[in-house]
Amino acid sequence: MRARGDSTGKEIEETLISTVKNHSHIRVFEHTFALDLLVSNNTCNGIIAWRSCEGKILIWAKRTILASGGCGQVYRETTNPEIATGDGIAMAYRAGVKLQDLEFVQFHPTTLYVAGAERILISETVRGEGGILKNKYGEMFMPKYHPNAELAPRDIVSRSILREIHKTDYTHVYLDVRHISKEKLSNRFPKIKKSCASFGIDITKQLIPVHPSAHYMIGGIKVDKNGRTSVKNLYACGEVSCTGLHGANRLGSNSLLEGLVFGYRAGNMAGKESGKKKKDLSPRSFKETAKSHLYSELDLEDVKNSLKSLMWRSVGIERDGKCLKEAIENIKHWSKYIISNEFSSPLGWEVQNMLIVSILISSSASRRCESRGVHYRLDYLDTDDKHWKKHIIVHNGKYDFVR
Repeated sequence: MRARGDSTGKEIEETLISTVKNHSHIRVFEHTFALDLLVSNNTCNGIIAWRSCEGKILIWAKRTILASGGCGQVYRETTNPEIATGDGIAMAYRAGVKLQDLEFVQFHPTTLYVAGAERILISETVRGEGGILKNKYGEMFMPKYHPNAELAPRDIVSRSILREIHKTDYTHVYLDVRHISKEKLSNRFPKIKKSCASFGIDITKQLIPVHPSAHYMIGGIKVDKNGRTSVKNLYACGEVSCTGLHGANRLGSNSLLEGLVFGYRAGNMAGKESGKKKKDLSPRSFKETAKSHLYSELDLEDVKNSLKSLMWRSVGIERDGKCLKEAIENIKHWSKYIISNEFSSPLGWEVQNMLIVSILISSSASRRCESRGVHYRLDYLDTDDKHWKKHIIVHNGKYDFVR
């Protein structure tokens, strides 16, 4: 699926926003942060949220659908927006919802690398149109890593770039599109061309500096074919969910199709099961009793940045037992001072959620003693179907293995 060259996401987002605003049965809560699911006896009854204008509120619901996106912000290098801190996965974990395949995080090989700037996705279709990866010496390197060179699977291209960066002791590699016609670049990649130009890079004449980045969480909340979770009345769809459709290595654009299909199924099923019986579900403010006033002595911004660097270094494109152990120990240390504390702003809640998601990813990765898809262990290079052709399920702090 493509719209206006490389502006598919923007077009979809604008269309959705317009549709939601004009829908008479949809109420939008702006400047609102979902904190936790209201779950009792394994049944979801809505959420606890925080609104900037009135504080914490209860939002009751016959059916609740989590569609909160991914968790790329737990990594230093990511294509994900600032809000992708894994809040939905963390909420689900705290509520006792089953999670699956959290060790499988996909990294995109090519994002625009400008020090201090956010990572902007350089679509793999650029390589499909003939873009060539080169190291700092201007040498092509992909043919020595894979026979399909630039068109190899994402995980292989990401690892190859990372290794070339280490070999040349440099911060990035380059994508060369100078041999592609100006007309084709303008028609096929107007957004990429404009983004590069904003940093003074003319892609028709100059090399594009690129670097791999965390891109997509393949694992997530375990759901069935209709988006149902293990908790009654709770559904999930999109990147926060795990349908199993992507296996261990997602193909480009398939997540969009998955979101469309499972979003429709979850919404349709939730609507049918809610029935027509009216019930007062209006949001209500509430006052907490025995509220804790504990605040972490750690600087939250510092912990957040340190966590992102740790995850990139130890639980990133290439992993091993020693690095995973280091990650788990550090995350547990920070969690001691932060997880159980009461915060009154989104930063505190996001850091709590990021710590939870990070420990889940790291612990799942440490348990899978093989390499499979995007999960690549330097100490277990082979895929082991005999012992590891199965899912890792996380539920209430326990890790189970299901074929």
